[in-house]
Amino acid sequence: KLKIHGAEKIDSKCTYVFVSNHLSALDIITNASAMPKPMRFLAKAEIKYIPFFGYMVKMLAIMVDRKSKESREKSFAYMIDAIKKGESLFIYPEGTRNRTKEKLKEFKDGAFRAAIEAQAPIAVQTLVGTKELNDPSGFQLYPGTVHVYWSEPIETTGMTMEEVPALKEKVRTAMLKNLP
Repeated sequence: KLKIHGAEKIDSKCTYVFVSNHLSALDIITNASAMPKPMRFLAKAEIKYIPFFGYMVKMLAIMVDRKSKESREKSFAYMIDAIKKGESLFIYPEGTRNRTKEKLKEFKDGAFRAAIEAQAPIAVQTLVGTKELNDPSGFQLYPGTVHVYWSEPIETTGMTMEEVPALKEKVRTAMLKNLP
């Protein structure tokens, strides 16, 4: 089951950089199901090799080879262009699934740099319960309820790249408020 809290905080007419915590393979489906509007998401290039799922992701995502500086730069430019054309983006700021005992892993800068560069607000989504319903291998699912919490969007208008650390901290604080 999916329970969505705070969806009224998100304006379906606005272009956002959506961010969420990342705990399991179930998250992608959960994130997409709770979205109030279509979006593109950033995906690691390795996903394209997963049968069927990889093909779908390739059609819907901006792919990035995280090991290649050239790929990261191209992906970033494509993200900014997409936002400026009115497409919302979705990025996991932790970079990958959190398999630690910490509530959140350290955030990477990409989502925050993209939001500031495009002067787009950040819409913060926090997932609670996906880790308990999906084992770490990603193949076993258990019944239960996932809660999706939306926080108030965070404006980036007028921000500069020097403010990336402060923006990351605002998002982290918003997510932690919703994590048990």
